[in-house]
Amino acid sequence: MTKKKLKRVVDNKVKSNKAKTTLAAVGTETNRLNIAWLITVGAVLFLGIITILSTCILNQVSSFSNESKPIVPTANGTENKLNLISTIIEKRIEKAAVILENTSKLPDMRGPLLLGQFSPLSKGIPENADLNRRQIGQKILSKYPEEFVAFLLQMPNGSVYLLEPYARQQNLSTYDLSHRDYYKGVINTNHIFLSNVITSASSGRNQAQLAVPVFSQAGTGQNGTLVGILSAGLNFKTYNKILQSLNLTGQERVVLLDSNGTKIADSDAKQKSSLLKSTTRDVSFRKLQSFGKAIRGQTGAILETINGSNFKIEYNPVKAIQNNWVLLLFQNTGASYSSLSQTGNATINVPINETTLNSNSTNKSSTLNSTLPELLPPQSVNGSNVPKI
Repeated sequence: MTKKKLKRVVDNKVKSNKAKTTLAAVGTETNRLNIAWLITVGAVLFLGIITILSTCILNQVSSFSNESKPIVPTANGTENKLNLISTIIEKRIEKAAVILENTSKLPDMRGPLLLGQFSPLSKGIPENADLNRRQIGQKILSKYPEEFVAFLLQMPNGSVYLLEPYARQQNLSTYDLSHRDYYKGVINTNHIFLSNVITSASSGRNQAQLAVPVFSQAGTGQNGTLVGILSAGLNFKTYNKILQSLNLTGQERVVLLDSNGTKIADSDAKQKSSLLKSTTRDVSFRKLQSFGKAIRGQTGAILETINGSNFKIEYNPVKAIQNNWVLLLFQNTGASYSSLSQTGNATINVPINETTLNSNSTNKSSTLNSTLPELLPPQSVNGSNVPKI
């Protein structure tokens, strides 16, 4: 091969290698551009997805946050308002029931009672006896002050075993509480039972007692031996706060009543407290037709005459364990029965959608409360007075 031919071959190979190198470089650069483009597109898509998800999550969190806020009745229609209040109160009672039932199933609660340490002088067991159970009671009262005011454990015969706070045990007028309706209710049914309003034997104040049976560890549920009856006094102040937080007009008042017609809570803080010991001058709502309808589970509105004045009364039942409690909303219509072509103590049905009540006004000045009656002393279902023991 001549030198010229050899040089030509070498030059061609060099050119070929340069071309290949250039193509390779172009390919590499193209790949880099493609990768960069893919990364950019991926990042955009990723950010888009994250934004969408973030929005969804924020909306969901906001929704959960709204759901966790207390229910505040804001509906103008009082039927809806009373239904909401009823639901709130029922949930409070259910919460208290769950707490007490779970407490009754704790191992320390289900062990044998130390009956040998009972002392009539202590009106139960001494303060330093059975500390595990006492501490359980103290913790329940400390953790759930809005639910309970007292923690009581009775023996199967109805005698007091322990009561917290201990100061209440020392102040008992009697240690034999076998006459109480909540004790009899649990003994007869082996189920949870809620009393009507009674007068506390330890504080002299009104309260409703929620009670559950406590069974031994030998069995589950009702298969074990009855160890005792655990009960707790509901905190009436909580129910007063619920009613007093409502936005009512000066012509409106809401009361919560037990199944005897005895007041538990009142939207008007100026009224006689439902915590005070019952007297013959206590307001009784038992004779109102609206009360009777609600006790039978009905919801609605009627006009009734009270001390010569005409009131529209909305009524709604409240499920309270085995009982119905009652919510009544009074509105002074400012009319007399004579102007409505009615006489005497007759009542007339009023369709609830014909009159709506303004729930946004906060004017509290009113003559409504001074015209509500002190009708009758509180009565039990069989006609006897509310217990004052």
